[in-house]
Amino acid sequence: MTSASSGQAHRYIRTIRRTLDRLEGLLRELEAQEPELRPADSRSELLEQVHVAGAMEQRRLFELLDLRGIGHTWIGAQVSSEYLDLWRSADSRTFYRVTDRAIRELHLGQLAASASYASLSEAAFGDDWQSEADAVYDRL
Repeated sequence: MTSASSGQAHRYIRTIRRTLDRLEGLLRELEAQEPELRPADSRSELLEQVHVAGAMEQRRLFELLDLRGIGHTWIGAQVSSEYLDLWRSADSRTFYRVTDRAIRELHLGQLAASASYASLSEAAFGDDWQSEADAVYDRL
């Protein structure tokens, strides 16, 4: 290989490396911006229920945990991870609500929205299925 072609090859390699570095930087930025989608788990489901309710009394949350066979220490773990806030009412009852962090990181509130869209589409599908226009195809 001549020195001219060797120099050209080195320039191409440097250009490729710079381009790869830029691409890797762009990928890191995209990964930082896109929320990580988490599979549904019991924690997310319970937090979703608290979120939909707005707030939940401790007794009710204990009942939901007992139904799933989850220890009551789960609540403390969610409070320490800043997914649940707690406060006491004037009559000494303890209430919990989800934090903005939990809503943002676990995408809470989207499950209820998708469920309502699904029920809307089921009704529309059922109406269409029983329509006179559809009955024409049944007679073919």
